[in-house]
Amino acid sequence: RKAISKFIELYLIWKLPLRKFGLVPEHAYEEDYASCQMAILPEKFFPAAEDGRICFRRSSKWCFWSGGVELEDGSRLEADVVMLATGFDGLKKLKWIFPEPFRHYIQDSSGIVPLY
Repeated sequence: RKAISKFIELYLIWKLPLRKFGLVPEHAYEEDYASCQMAILPEKFFPAAEDGRICFRRSSKWCFWSGGVELEDGSRLEADVVMLATGFDGLKKLKWIFPEPFRHYIQDSSGIVPLY
């Protein structure tokens, strides 16, 4: 099982431009597979990233401003839409963003935090 998982992981890293955009996970592919956290990419996802319509930024601290998002390094990103791709334990990271009574709506009955 581990050998097959490692093979799939290496194939995806080879086939998709994950390194180019800093999207190679810090954990093994097997963790995503075992927790049913597999991603399905929209059509033309990487071409949109290539031409700058999708931007990727990692930041452990951030806040919203009237035009988008400010990152911990002080840089400001203008944005119409912000996707919070928090990784494996999204609920833990998103739990305190929303005030009550809205906080309990971000988690469904299975414990999953849907991004859409």
